[in-house]
Amino acid sequence: MGMIMIRSFFSRWFSLALLSVAVTVSQGVQAEDEEALVFSTAPTHSPEKTVQLYTPLVNYLSEVSGQKIAIEPARNYLEYTNNMREGEYDIVFDGPHFVGWRMEMLGHAPLVRLPGAIRIVVVVPESSSVTDIKKLSGKKVCSFASPNMLTMAFLQQFDNPVRQPVMLSVKGFKGLVECLKAGKAEAAVLRDKHWEKMDQAGFKLLYAPERSYPERTISITDEVDEELHEKLTTALLSEEGLAKAAGLLETFKRKNFVAASEDDYDGVGELLDPIWGFQLER
Repeated sequence: MGMIMIRSFFSRWFSLALLSVAVTVSQGVQAEDEEALVFSTAPTHSPEKTVQLYTPLVNYLSEVSGQKIAIEPARNYLEYTNNMREGEYDIVFDGPHFVGWRMEMLGHAPLVRLPGAIRIVVVVPESSSVTDIKKLSGKKVCSFASPNMLTMAFLQQFDNPVRQPVMLSVKGFKGLVECLKAGKAEAAVLRDKHWEKMDQAGFKLLYAPERSYPERTISITDEVDEELHEKLTTALLSEEGLAKAAGLLETFKRKNFVAASEDDYDGVGELLDPIWGFQLER
């Protein structure tokens, strides 16, 4: 039994080692290909999972456009944001606040996005005496870690950094609800669609602004010509393109992409102002 367990351990270790080497080698080869456009996305998955999800679509886009495109997944948000600010990514799929920032600072243009809109809501316990969002200054609030878009849209309501709420970082929408249920904070920052679907017993809305934001978006550097821009957009909206994107669309619970309009991102990049290195030039 002991030998079997040892063999099993080394078998798993060897498999993981091979996968790690494969991803590293793949990334190294891609990075050295100066002719390739670099595709990346927010690190909501591991580098290995990112490669798995996006390779079919990226390979298809390379094929139909005649332009080499390489995947370069980031290991974490620090690596991701540093590379983004340095302009190392040519095609990026992430939140509207990043897209808006890249449009203003790096000349990116949006290609397509997921359908729908993002709206934030702030929820408090039904027994809460807080009636104004500004009264949450200095109070604990359950949220996702910055630079999550919901969190940044919430923090935009507090101009003075000294008067901001204390943000308790949790993972997943269930985590936000459980955080508030457990009495760890005065409020929680949610997305409107999750508030509408959840059991609202024991909670009430404190803040629900009318402003909405575009869903996750694919943007591209302005260093590509208009012809390639159009080719990629057409490919992403085509039936074959959607078939190649089936895995990632299923992950985000969507069935398709829709064309993106530049006007929808006007001023959205300002949400990143509190994050070091993302201050917009005005």
